This record gives sequence, C-alpha cells and structure tokens, in this order.
Amino acid sequence: MKKFFIIFILALIPFASTKVNAESDLPLNSEAGIIIDAKSGKVLYGKNMDKRMYPASLTKVATAIYAIEHGNKNELVTVSKKAAKADGSSVFIEPGEEIELSELIAGMLINSGNDAAIAIAEHMSGSEELFMEDLNEFLRKEVNITDTHFTNPHGLFAKDHLTTASDLAKITQYAMKNETFREYFGKKELPWEVETWDTTLITHHKMLKGERPYKGITGGKTGFVSQSGYTLISTATRGDQDLIAVTLKAPSDKIAYSDTKLLFNYGFENFKSGKIDKKSKLYSADYSNSYTLNEDLYYTHLNSDQPNLKTSNDGILSIMNQEGEAIDSFDLKTVADVRNTVLPAPIKQETINDNLIKFSVPSLGLGGF
Repeated sequence: MKKFFIIFILALIPFASTKVNAESDLPLNSEAGIIIDAKSGKVLYGKNMDKRMYPASLTKVATAIYAIEHGNKNELVTVSKKAAKADGSSVFIEPGEEIELSELIAGMLINSGNDAAIAIAEHMSGSEELFMEDLNEFLRKEVNITDTHFTNPHGLFAKDHLTTASDLAKITQYAMKNETFREYFGKKELPWEVETWDTTLITHHKMLKGERPYKGITGGKTGFVSQSGYTLISTATRGDQDLIAVTLKAPSDKIAYSDTKLLFNYGFENFKSGKIDKKSKLYSADYSNSYTLNEDLYYTHLNSDQPNLKTSNDGILSIMNQEGEAIDSFDLKTVADVRNTVLPAPIKQETINDNLIKFSVPSLGLGGF
C-alpha cells in the first residue's frame, strides 16, 4: 500500500501561562521589563510586566500603528497652532503647514516629535480628545489589551496615562505585522524638509543607530519624562527568531540599554521558534476529524526541549517536552476549518527532531504539503 507523510509543527497561544522558561531570574535594574517571541507572542521573561506605569514616548508606537491602519498615508495634514506649540521633543512644524501623513508618522517615530503626534491625532479624529477615544478603543478591540489607558498621543506625563510592559509588548507585536510600520520603526535616518527646518532626522535609539550596537537589531523607540524614567522598546531578529524587548523606568539610558541587551541575550540563547504551515492538514486523536489551518501558527520552546505531540479526541493539541510536561496547547476548532474524516488505520507517530513530528497514514488523498 502506498503511503505519504504529513509533517507539521505545533504552535503556542500568545501570552499563555503554560511552562516555557529557563528557570532564570535576570538581574534587571529597570523597574519593569519583558521579552517575548514576536511570532508566537510567548513571554520568555518578565519583571513587573503587568504593573501599570508611565510609558513616556513609547506611546507613539500605538499612535503610529493606528494612523497607519486607519489613515490615508498620502493625505495632507494641516498643522494647527496647538500642534506646532507642543512641549518637548519636536520636528519643528509650523501652523498652517501641510505635510503628508506618512511623513508625520515617520518623523514622530524617528525623532519622537510631540508636535507631529498632535497633528496626526487632530487630522485622524478631528481633535486630540476624540483621537484618544478612538485610539483606546482600537487598543482594546483590535490589539486586545486590557491594562492600558492613554490620555494623549505622545506620552508627555499625565496622571492617568498608564500602560504595562506586557501591553506595550503586545502593541509592538501587533504593529510589527504591518510592513509600513516595520519600515518606519527600523529607519536610522530620514531626510526632513519643512518650512523652518531642512535636515536629516536621526533615530534616538542607540542600538539602532550603532552607538550601542547589537547583532540583529531591527527597530526601536525611546522615551523619557522624569516621572517615567528611561523607557525603551526594541526589536531584534536572528535566523527565524524575532524578539521584542520592553524596559520601563530605568534610572539611566545606559541601564535601559544594558537591560535590553540582557533580555535579548537571554531570549536568543535559551529559546527556539518554529511554525506550522497553514497548508498542513491535522487530525484529531481518533482520526474522526481533520483540520485545515486558516493561517500559519507559531510556537516557542527551550533549546533543551524535545517537543512531541499529544492530541485529544476533541481537537485539543498539546506540545509536550521530554519530561512529559505541557509546553502549550491550543484548540484546533478556533484556528482551523473542521470536517469529518475516517482513516482506516491508526496513524503512526514518530519524532524526527526537536521540532518536527512525522505521521505516516494510508494514502487517502488527505493532507500533506
């Protein structure tokens, strides 16, 4: 009888609580910090990651991705007096000046322009106040975060302008799926010509511009107000692994960067990433149902793990390590199309390596790549 092979990798649910850590307590000096796998969303390490804190200009990541997804990048934004007179960091725009929305978003991220943030907010929603209602609703309903409430689009201190390291990591993970955002977030410099300023904007992020080089760095945003201390979001990629690090309330920018390096090193040295391709076909334990994925799924595991599969009859897939502990699980019924199927013989399961599972079944024209 002819046989064929189905090879697939199991995925993790983002930010789930199942076990995947290196049993380490990192000596972070920032008050809060987190490192996640950007593809699976898995938390690899966190310190005070759910504590509500002041983000400073990390707020602009949320403002940017909302404007990118809900605005027309080619539209001209007319700068108001309020925007032009914004306190703090600036891209030096003038009242009445017209600038493309895309340029304002890039300038806001690269040079942390508070004036650009207000101009974007007023253009998107008619006023800064209405924009904050729209932005907070977007964060709740589309990004699915629960501990964030922003009162302005730029991050200047306000008592009720609060978020968490965990929420900031989720916002960044969401934003990094957008090609335009990734382009802006990773820019080291941007030619900038406005009515009163003809220059080149240089990113404030020292890892990104090479003052504190880190192998694989792909993007970043800095922040500081006295109440927040030094805040930092950074992204990095090595091989198939994409990581996001957030640090909050560091006593100095030097410590913010050293903590970020510590988090990245921990993530890259201890974990692996993998995916199950959406073209794969999966089966329940009793072979009564088959599942076709709606999208690629991703998972994370320790370098020392040798994952294998345990499948329940109702379509719950679990990844188990060599010690029989569940690394993670997900419900196929929520991420796949389901149909009834009957296989005339049991599937033989065989572990190929630390992240591939092979099944051989009688050829019925089902599954495969």
